[in-house]
Amino acid sequence: MDPICLEYKGKTGDVKRYATTIDTKQILIEKGARREGTQKVQVIMTQTITDVSPDGIFTVQVVIDSGKVMSEGKSLPLPNAGQKIMMKMKKSGVILSCDPPTDFSQPSFPEGPKNVKERWTSESKVNVQGRPDPITLSYRYILWDLIKVNAYSCAEIKVSCPETATEIQPGVTQKISATGTTLFEYNQGFLVKSEVETKTIVEAPEHDVHVETRIGVRVEVV
Repeated sequence: MDPICLEYKGKTGDVKRYATTIDTKQILIEKGARREGTQKVQVIMTQTITDVSPDGIFTVQVVIDSGKVMSEGKSLPLPNAGQKIMMKMKKSGVILSCDPPTDFSQPSFPEGPKNVKERWTSESKVNVQGRPDPITLSYRYILWDLIKVNAYSCAEIKVSCPETATEIQPGVTQKISATGTTLFEYNQGFLVKSEVETKTIVEAPEHDVHVETRIGVRVEVV
C-alpha cells in the first residue's frame, strides 16, 4: 500500500457544507447528592475557499447558516446564526488566523507522506478556568487504515489523548482525556467526518465535590 499525503486541497470558489453536533453531559456529585444535565447543539455551516496563495495558504470564509441549542427539554435558535468567520489555513490544516477570533478548529496533519499504521503526536494548549496559565495536552495519532466511505477514498485516523492531571487550584485537580476518529478524503483533500469525545473530571476532595463532563463533537460533510 503506497504512502499518502494528508493535506487539504481545493481552489478558489470551492464550497463545502458541514453539520456539527455537540453533545454535552455533566454529572455533579456534591456531598453525596447527584445532579445530571445534558445539552445538544446542532450547527450547519458553509466553508468557501475565497483565495489560494502561491505558497498554498487558503483563505476560507465560514458562515454559520443555522443551528439550535437543546437543553432541559427546550430548543432555542443558535445565537450566532448568520455569523461570518474569515480564516487563513495552511495545507496541513493549521489555522494561522481567524477573524473574529474564535475557537473554530479542524483536524491538522503533519507534512510529508504517511504509511498505514504510522504514528505521530501533536501538542495543544488549553485554557482552564481558575488557572492563569494554559495546560498542554499531548495528542497521539495513528493512520489506522485506508477505506471507502460513500465513494470517498478516506484515511481513517485514530486519535487519543492520554489522561492528563493538573492541579488548577490548591486542593482541586482536573483530569482530561479524549478519544476519536477522523475520516479524511486524501485524494480530494477535505474532511469527511470527525468524531471526538473529551472527558473531564474535576475533583475537590476537601469539599466532597466531583464533576464529570463528557463532550462529544461530531462534524460531517453534507
